Order: sequence, then C-alpha cells, then structure tokens
Amino acid sequence: MNFWDKYASDFDAIYGTKNNWFNTLINKLFRKSMKIRYQKTLNAIPDGKVSVLDIGCGPGHYCFSLAQNSNREISGIDYSENMISLAKDHAKELGLNDKIDFQVVDFNDFKPNQKFDYSIMMGFIEYFENPGHIIKKALDVTRQQVFISFPKAGGLLAYQRKLRYKKRCYLKLFSRNDISLLMQNLNINDYIIEKIGRDFFVTINPDHIL
Repeated sequence: MNFWDKYASDFDAIYGTKNNWFNTLINKLFRKSMKIRYQKTLNAIPDGKVSVLDIGCGPGHYCFSLAQNSNREISGIDYSENMISLAKDHAKELGLNDKIDFQVVDFNDFKPNQKFDYSIMMGFIEYFENPGHIIKKALDVTRQQVFISFPKAGGLLAYQRKLRYKKRCYLKLFSRNDISLLMQNLNINDYIIEKIGRDFFVTINPDHIL
C-alpha cells in the first residue's frame, strides 16, 4: 500500500468542519491558505454548462462543491484507490454519486475522450519531481484555464513541512521565481501568480502558449 492510500482517512479529516476548539485553532494557524485557494477555485469557475477535471481529487471535496451547480460536468481522478473509495462514499451520502465521475487513475496514464473546460490541481504538483511534465499534460487536456496551487518555500512552517514529509514521499516547495522559470521553460506567457498565505495560486490560460 502506498503512502497516499495509507494517508487517505487522515487527509480526508483535514477538510473536517467540526466546530471545536482544536479545528478552530488549526484552521487559524495552518489552513487559511487551503480555504483561500478553495474559495478562489470555486469563484473562478462559471456557473454555466462547463466541464471540470479535478486532478488528484483526493476524497473529493472540491468536486462536491463544484457539483452543487447541476449544469457542470465534474470529473475527479486520483491514483489512490482509498482516496477514490472515500470520494465515492461521500458522494453517495451527499446524493451526488450520479453527478460526478470518479476514477482511480494515474494522471500520467489518463487519456480522456475530450478536453475539459477547466482543470484544477490543488495540493498536487508539489509531489512530482518533474512538475513541468504534469503541467504540460494538464494544459493538453484543458480548453480554458488551469488552476494550480504551489506551496511556498521559506519560513518555519515550510521547513517543518519538509521534515514531516521527508520519509513519506517526495515534496517540493516553490518560490515565485521557481514558478516563473517553470512557466518560461514551458513557453507559457499568459499566467497569473497570486500569493495566498503559505501557497501561490496560479492561473494559466492554455490558449496563450508561445
């Protein structure tokens, strides 16, 4: 069993909404960026009939919020069977199991029949040694915009995160310059980098690639 299968339940709990003192403290100290990127993603995707791909969807929380608008076609993929199992269970509980297509698949092997209007990668890109390859693939399967979160390098919290993940899985943190160089190497000239606490929120327009 890989790290993400083992971590699925704990990861799911990160998005818990129980209003107790512990969650209140954790949300204030560590999850502000997660909340901001979540809200920015939902606000960026229009309410019309659009298709959305959540790459590395985990237990499906973005998908559930996006699927509240019945006009949208939502797909979520993750290579962890346990993550997708949790996502499907939650979808059934919420009455959304017929509105979201969840698949267990490695994004590198993902071959959709058509392009999606929007793709999102939240808490995903940092686990790949070749992020450029992942971004290029996302652009290849997307018509309008790709939204990506990049964890910010530097500072005590970033250092602690590197230590936590050192023996678990690969983890890369990024500076603004790292992201700019990555875009330059991919010949992407239409993108926006926004600093949101511990993350950078990046919007890319696939149609504007040199």
